[in-house]
Amino acid sequence: MDPAERDALTTFCDELPGLREECARHPGDRLRLVDRIAVEARARRPILGLLAELLGTSRAEAARALGSALPGTGPGQADEELFGCPDRACDRVRETPPAGPIPRCPVTGRPMSRR
Repeated sequence: MDPAERDALTTFCDELPGLREECARHPGDRLRLVDRIAVEARARRPILGLLAELLGTSRAEAARALGSALPGTGPGQADEELFGCPDRACDRVRETPPAGPIPRCPVTGRPMSRR
C-alpha cells in the first residue's frame, strides 16, 4: 500500500466516529461521502481523493487536514495494552486500560489485534 494512503487510512480509522458525528450536523451529502469512504477503506482501496473531496483540500493535504479538522483529537489514552489494525492495513494503534475491552476497528468492525 502507498505510504500516503496508509497514513490516510490510519487517520481515517482513528477519526471515523467523530467524523461521522460532525458530518451528521451538516446538511447535504457529507455523511454519505463519509460512508462511501468507509466502504472504500474496508475494501482497502485508495481513499485520499475522496477525503480531499470531503474536506475541500488537495489530495496531498487531505490526511493532514483530517487529523487536525476535528475538535478533541489528540493524545490522552490509558496505557498498558496496545491494539492495532486487525489486518495491519493501517498504522492505527489504540491503548486500552488493563483488562479493558478489546477495541474494534471503526472501518471493518473487527476486533483489533494485540501488539
